[in-house]
Amino acid sequence: GHFANKDDLRRGFSAATVHDVFNMLCVIVFLPLNWIYPFFEKMTYEMSKDQKPCPDDDPCVKPEFLKPYISPYSKGVAAYDKKIAEYISKGYCAGECGIKYSSGQMRAIQNVVCTDNGTNCRGIHKNYEASWMSPGHLLNKRAPGYVTTDAAGVATAGFSYTCPPGVDCNTVTKFFNGTVPVATLQANTVYEVCGTKVRTGLCEKALLKGGIAKQRWNMTDSGAGTFITILSLTSLCCCLFLIVYFLQVIVKGPAARVLRTVVGFNGYLNILIGLGITILVQSSSITTATLTPIAAVGLIGLEDMLPLTLGANIGTTLTGIMGATVVASNPVEAWQVALCHLFFNIFGILLWYPIPKMRRVPLNAARFLGRMTTHPKFGKVFPLIYTFVVFFIIPGICYGIAVAATQ
Repeated sequence: GHFANKDDLRRGFSAATVHDVFNMLCVIVFLPLNWIYPFFEKMTYEMSKDQKPCPDDDPCVKPEFLKPYISPYSKGVAAYDKKIAEYISKGYCAGECGIKYSSGQMRAIQNVVCTDNGTNCRGIHKNYEASWMSPGHLLNKRAPGYVTTDAAGVATAGFSYTCPPGVDCNTVTKFFNGTVPVATLQANTVYEVCGTKVRTGLCEKALLKGGIAKQRWNMTDSGAGTFITILSLTSLCCCLFLIVYFLQVIVKGPAARVLRTVVGFNGYLNILIGLGITILVQSSSITTATLTPIAAVGLIGLEDMLPLTLGANIGTTLTGIMGATVVASNPVEAWQVALCHLFFNIFGILLWYPIPKMRRVPLNAARFLGRMTTHPKFGKVFPLIYTFVVFFIIPGICYGIAVAATQ
């Protein structure tokens, strides 16, 4: 909307990209440091390690903030089977043991199927996740159906939920004699643990169970998921546009003069203002999109825009924290992600804002990007090139590196 006026475009583009510059500078600094020593992971783990998952045999109820208001409408469109979703999210697609073993019995199983004297269970099954473990031992429902020893009498590669091919599992040796495990494992032998008490095929049922997507349109799980995703993204974009539009209307006129007076008072107050606005609208993008046109016409300077976006960066982390409070299966990991997001922004602010010389780095970088829009040759296409590179090329490269590093 500001392409017709070069000065407005320069100011507006600087204001819009100072948020991006800050985030990229933080990544440039913190990512190598975190590779050298994962301080974010270690710190957030210590803060969240006491969060307990809901026991498999005693589901707990997590607080729901918006569900009572949204659920009736969402279920009217597409209702999903929570048990199937739980099996998928908790990794029970391979199988679930139906016998409740004591912690001592589970440690006995763990000692024969896990490596490093029963302490490393990562390789026992292709679907293994950290959530399979309870403090000190495997969870009850993670016990195998059968374990098979090799020629050396070792069962670390013999974890199986189903009867091994070519074996008559009606005649195999029991791993437990009552409650006591076998004393010595024989070579090339199959031992029954849960046996026929293992439930398999838990994730093969249809996830979609109701709503107009099922009852009227007869959609499959994939079709309903695609439809709901497109509908949700479209609705979200429409809501964001309307919020930004009405906020811009509100802050024009007399409100604009009040806003200019308030944000020009103190940078640290601006951080709090940005924080408050973002908590209200639950999106730092909305805050930035609302304030950018005001900065473009010169009512807010770039020095005032930077702390507003820094506050917005902290405010947007509340969404992740709220999400972590309702996670039932892997709460430690959920809280780690939410807290990493929070402290990434807090440490970034402490690094780039309090010291004036450091503060000039993101400000000068944003001003340079703004000046590029006035370049006589590339000015008109520069915003498009910048958007494509920053939001598609760089994330694609980082995603490729992450995938390659985890192979």
